[in-house]
Amino acid sequence: MNKLIITVIIILTFNQSLRAQDLQIKKVSLNDSIELSANMKHLAKDFLLKMHEYKDTVEAKDLFRIKILAEKYKPAIKTIHSLREEITDPIEHPRFIQYETYAKAKAKQSDFDSSFIESYASAFTDYLQTCSDEQAYSVNLIFTTYDGVAQYTNRFESNYEKLNSGKISFEQALSVMKDYFMYKVYSATESIVFEKIGEDNNKRYLIDEDILINTEDGAGISAIVVRKKNATPMPAVLYFTIYADPSNLKDAILAASKGYVGVFATSRGKKSSSSKIEPYKHEYSDVYTVIDWISKQAWNDGRVGMYGGSYGGFSQWASMKERVHPALKTIVPSVSAAPGIDVPMENNVFLNFSYSWIPYVTNNAYLDNTVYYDQNRWDNLQKNWFESGRPYSKMDSIDGTPNELFQEWISHPSYDGYWQNMIPYKKEFAQIDIPVLTTTGFYDDGQRGAMYYYNQHLKYNPDAEHYLLIGPYDHWGAQIRSSSYLRGYQIDPVANIDIKQGLVFDWFDYIFKGKEKPSILQDKVNIQVMGTNEWMSKPSLSEMSNGSLVYYLGEKNIDTTYKLDTSKPKKESLLNLSIDFSDRSQMNNPDYYPWPIIKDKINLKDGLVFMSEPLEKETIINGSFSGELIISSNKKDFDFSVSLYELTPEGKYFHLSYYIGRASYSKSRVQREQLKPNKETIITFDNTRIVSKKLSKESKLVVVFNGNKNPYGQINYGTGRDVSTESLDDAAVPLELKINTESNFIIPLWNDK
Repeated sequence: MNKLIITVIIILTFNQSLRAQDLQIKKVSLNDSIELSANMKHLAKDFLLKMHEYKDTVEAKDLFRIKILAEKYKPAIKTIHSLREEITDPIEHPRFIQYETYAKAKAKQSDFDSSFIESYASAFTDYLQTCSDEQAYSVNLIFTTYDGVAQYTNRFESNYEKLNSGKISFEQALSVMKDYFMYKVYSATESIVFEKIGEDNNKRYLIDEDILINTEDGAGISAIVVRKKNATPMPAVLYFTIYADPSNLKDAILAASKGYVGVFATSRGKKSSSSKIEPYKHEYSDVYTVIDWISKQAWNDGRVGMYGGSYGGFSQWASMKERVHPALKTIVPSVSAAPGIDVPMENNVFLNFSYSWIPYVTNNAYLDNTVYYDQNRWDNLQKNWFESGRPYSKMDSIDGTPNELFQEWISHPSYDGYWQNMIPYKKEFAQIDIPVLTTTGFYDDGQRGAMYYYNQHLKYNPDAEHYLLIGPYDHWGAQIRSSSYLRGYQIDPVANIDIKQGLVFDWFDYIFKGKEKPSILQDKVNIQVMGTNEWMSKPSLSEMSNGSLVYYLGEKNIDTTYKLDTSKPKKESLLNLSIDFSDRSQMNNPDYYPWPIIKDKINLKDGLVFMSEPLEKETIINGSFSGELIISSNKKDFDFSVSLYELTPEGKYFHLSYYIGRASYSKSRVQREQLKPNKETIITFDNTRIVSKKLSKESKLVVVFNGNKNPYGQINYGTGRDVSTESLDDAAVPLELKINTESNFIIPLWNDK
């Protein structure tokens, strides 16, 4: 064929392709919803006419959305059905049921000339009537948004504003229509869904939201009770927390949907209680009182179980401080807060996150979200305090708002009677003889609290029926549901579990209904080994490791790092770390917190960085790493941090674990023992976060030892006085630490035999 003819054909084909991609949009004001809808309908119809040119680039899950916008409802529903797979879990919802319901309502509106509200209310009610109690409980998860449609609204408006009237590309059209679809569906239906869910709940359950339980000292405890209609007496599941919120009803309904009486109670002073709000102080007696009240109700069969995370985990342990109520048959504490242990201080170092938490829960009878989520206020407060060098005790003065509870907390820097009176202490754990299931995560902020209860319970009651589940979860994942993508790390598929709606109630069914124990609990300790897609189960925490790597401090590498040696040094020497507290232009240890989990680099000039030789084989780290520091300080005290990383063969830093603590409390969190300046002493630590991961061959272990000077917690200037009263005036002489190279770090391992 003539080359000229071929060229012409190619040009014509190319130009036709370009013309096919050019679609038309007429932009109107976002406030003109009628005209906007008409224009998006026209764009969708035009898109479908020209779509045959691009049939390989439009996924079916996008195609049904475009069909709905083009008002082709029956073809859209047919496409949705083609995407369905058989439902194996009876509590799951059919895929895309929320969009099918919308399409059915729009079709009915068109066929019968009715209002959309009437049509959608009818279609949604029809679906609700087909749902089991468990399905009905979770229906809001797919039919509503968590933020009142704000995310979808912002995404669409941002995308739309970028377009110009006239020609737009195929890709632009597809993108803006997908965003508009989500905005249009949820903004049109969400209020109807909430109304109909409320009506459906009242058909299924007896709901009492206005209960006030009186305590012996005259305080009031607000409670919600939800139970099935015409049910015989049954076990009750109690959730007790300080987080009073309208969503509390949902948690009570969850228990009812699972075949229990759901009871949700809140701390004194919350909701309809007029008592003074005093976090942590009264749960040891108040929760016991609520359990006792439940056990005397006609709808209860004399058995009560508890679950809940964070504060809700703490309240379960607190209820058993003096005695275990005879009706309490089991608890499932998740990510349990332990006051004085991990909040508001960790290893006796006060952390700043707790300061903003106080007004969040004490400003009113519910939650002060406006104050708590004012991130600029809290960021500026930390920054101003840090840069000013004023004492920690002046935090509320800098904030401009008196904080009585904060001042009360920092007046107890030791784990003294103030904290000990809130939860079981020492031998008080021995009386706890009911089955317990604890859940926490490698990256759970409350892991050390959860593990404190676990370790103390088994220390004083070695035969306790106490199960532990721990995996790659944060504070939310370990009490609600795992996140597949956690802070930059994609967890193993086997780690994806639903704790709140799944595991917790499988456990209750095991205890109360005689069903099989949850299959994931193969033994007393169950830990997910990252990188293996497997769970490991052992009878005890100590049996999770059967070996260790001991590293000593070596000489300097070519760069700024030091060696981690597996052999004890033939000749001891000293490594120096100096921290100038008067220099506020530089921070120390601002990046100890694992966010993200995987980093391209870390600051090798911040603190002392130690690096091992490459591992000769794949190795599983399993447990809490520990250390023995032979160290001297020119001051009477100091705070320090130790962080552990895997440096992968690809050059990524995988954050494994960390420790932050105060040297003067290293022997006992109860009794402070100040250091003798310039005299060598031994500081041991083992209260690090548990982790389990398969380390790659050729990986290196990296340990970062550092002092603590940043806006995120107390600054210990080393005078030996109460740290909260120290200030920049005490920073004249830098902190000088001398670390003996015979100091060591111990990495727990699991070796397959």
